Order: sequence, then structure tokens, then C-alpha cells
Amino acid sequence: MNIHVELPENKEEISVRIDEAKEIRSIVEKNNLNKCLEVGLAYGMSANYILSASSTVRLTSLDPFQKSDYNNLGLANIQQNGYSDRHIHIDKLSSIALPELLSAGEKFDFVFIDGDHKFEAALMDFIYAAELVEIGGIIVVDDLWMRALQLVKEYVKRNRPDFQEVKLNSVNLFAFKKINKDQRDGMFFREFYTRKGFLKYHLNRLAWEDKTVFGKLIKRLKNIVRGR
Repeated sequence: MNIHVELPENKEEISVRIDEAKEIRSIVEKNNLNKCLEVGLAYGMSANYILSASSTVRLTSLDPFQKSDYNNLGLANIQQNGYSDRHIHIDKLSSIALPELLSAGEKFDFVFIDGDHKFEAALMDFIYAAELVEIGGIIVVDDLWMRALQLVKEYVKRNRPDFQEVKLNSVNLFAFKKINKDQRDGMFFREFYTRKGFLKYHLNRLAWEDKTVFGKLIKRLKNIVRGR
């Protein structure tokens, strides 16, 4: 399947990686998910791979910065690959567009979240996505390397029994499948911020940045454990 996504020079780090895009497509394809929604279009890497999963897939992308920040390149890439007739672009922030979609009675089989990466914004995106997705539908979130997104994942694992984690190959994505209606009472809460998670994140970040003696040592030990 020939998919071309043009990226500006030195902007690769902003885009979803190709291996992640392929895994997202695989999820849509294997689970026969046809009505899809994504928060964040950018250069259209994830959008094009989602749309390539099947000729029946339709995708709605939320991105108010498509023109100002990306020079409409995401939309141009979708058009170049021949998917424009199955794609809708909503030029609004997710904090505005998601409640509007919910009020309009829209439902989706699949939601990909890769928008504002602040904790409260990503959590809000997930909460609205949880209302918009059908039972049996799947929500995927990008950039698990960030502490804010790790906390969103831990919150969902501990506080949303109506969702079941879906194991993925990518270490930078996480996914949950909606398995039931939300039946929690108004007092339901389980602690999700742990010292272990905080320490693990900062140790991994030191190894990832590879700038200090301690960070280099952690990276070397992690590579030894992984047999590299």
C-alpha cells in the first residue's frame, strides 16, 4: 500500500512516526473500525494511515492550527493520497468540538488522541472520547514518553472499569477498549499518582536524554537488561 506523507525538513519529530501510524492502522483494520475521530491532524501521518485501513473508513480530524501552523499540509497529504472524500476537518479546538459532537449525538468506533499534551487537556480529550466511542470501540493515545500522558493512562487504568487496556507493540502509544457503560457512582475514585511511577519516569528521562553521568549509567544498565 503506497502512502506518501510529505513532511517539512526538520519537522519529523512533530509527526507521528511511521511505525506508530502502521500500528494505529492495524488496530482499525483488525477490529473493523469504520467511523473514526482524531484530535490533532498536523501533517496527516496518522490520518492517512487510518484512512488507508479500509475503503469504508471515514475520519473526522480536529485541528484549529492546520492553516496557521502546518500550512494545510495535512489536508494536502490526504488529498494527494485520494482520501479527501472520506475525511472531514473541523477547524476548532477539541475543548469546543468534542462537546459539540457529543451534543449532536455523534458516535465513533475509534478515537486517536494526539492534541494538547498538558495533563488536563489530554485527560479531558479522553473523557469526551469515552462518551463518544461505542461499546467495543477503541481509544488510542500518543506520546506515552511524556509524564502527563503516563498519568492519563494510570488514571484510566485505575478509575475507568468500563475500559480495558489493549496491549500494543509501540512503547509510545497506549490504548483502551470500551467494554461497558460507565456505572460508577458519584464518589468513585482510586489513587493513580504513585511514587513508583514518578521515579520510573524521571529515571527513564535521564537515560533518554543521555546528558549526565548518572543518565548514561542508567541507559547502559537498561541496554544490558534488554540484551543490547
